[in-house]
Amino acid sequence: MSHSLGQQLSCRRCAQALAVLAVVALAFGAAPASAKRAVPGNFMGVYWGNQAAEAPPPIQDAQWQAMAANGVESVRTVFNWSETQPRRDAALAWSELDTLVARAASNGLDLLPVVFAAPRWARIAKRPAAPPRDPADLARFMRLLVQRYGPEGQFWRDHPQLPRRPIRAWQIWNEPHAWWGWDVSRSRKERKYRFPAHYVRVLRAAYKAVKQADKGAKVVLAGLTTDSWRYLEQIYRAGGRGSFDVVASQTFTGKTSNLYKTLRYLRRVMRKYRDQRKGLWITETSWPAALGRAKFPRGQRPFATTDAGMARKVKDLFAMARKAARDKNVRLGRVYWYEWASPYASKNWIFDYGGLLRIGPGWSFQPMPALAAYRAAARSLTGR
Repeated sequence: MSHSLGQQLSCRRCAQALAVLAVVALAFGAAPASAKRAVPGNFMGVYWGNQAAEAPPPIQDAQWQAMAANGVESVRTVFNWSETQPRRDAALAWSELDTLVARAASNGLDLLPVVFAAPRWARIAKRPAAPPRDPADLARFMRLLVQRYGPEGQFWRDHPQLPRRPIRAWQIWNEPHAWWGWDVSRSRKERKYRFPAHYVRVLRAAYKAVKQADKGAKVVLAGLTTDSWRYLEQIYRAGGRGSFDVVASQTFTGKTSNLYKTLRYLRRVMRKYRDQRKGLWITETSWPAALGRAKFPRGQRPFATTDAGMARKVKDLFAMARKAARDKNVRLGRVYWYEWASPYASKNWIFDYGGLLRIGPGWSFQPMPALAAYRAAARSLTGR
């Protein structure tokens, strides 16, 4: 970050972002005094990252204010292990993570880090998505993260001017059942590093490290997509029970009713392994407005839509989520929309069209129809 933590915005480039913030903040307004919360705390989430995280610092500052103003309660973002610890024995590069934590705290937002991307020295191979070789390496990194950003974290002592909002939930990896999340070849040499067995070893080590540093922290399982309940069963069969506090669904489907079914299937597996008391969150889902804008695989067509369609899907999603939160057989704890802002520019990447805001020329962040739907859902569900 090019300016000190907590410094006031002072550059002309942030004027446009602040104008957007003013519009959406006024639109959010205040909930009636009689409104009551209908869902658990930190229920309303979004993902922050990709191109939005490359904007000039003052514009990013304004976007974090906008997230809070529009009813976002929790922000899921990547804590990149490779970038933070590029060399095993060198001092860790904390500045980027410090900035994320400071922005969240300054705006009263909860933060859900997904710890991901093993550094080259820790990976089983040169391939960027290859998993860590030694679970102890990730365990040490997790311990350092909690010691810095947890309840007794050094970060809070170093920055007493910030509201104290320690990180209490940590997601360990992302979609390890897929090659893009856990790239292991079919060679005999790498066989022992395959999912689920090696992921469970890594997860178990990370869980112990987090709990040793912060007994009350929650460890969130990696997000599971497609047939997520089958992957969850594989994790249990590999000995994963007792190494996480929350199961994470990342389902992309045409109908919100299918998403509800997925949650019920996941709960069924959890009950089978006597783990029904654990939490269940949706850590990614969306219906990108990519129809007529991009080409994408046939399997992604069911959840591609238009600008107006995405707004309807946001409304339907949170209506379903409210029901799932109250359903004693589901007990949904959080929902993270993917994502806060995106460019709406790619010709072949569907998720470039999932943002509640569109990133335009000159780092303008333009509200899309889905933002109003998200804001309305937040007001209805949280009473804010």
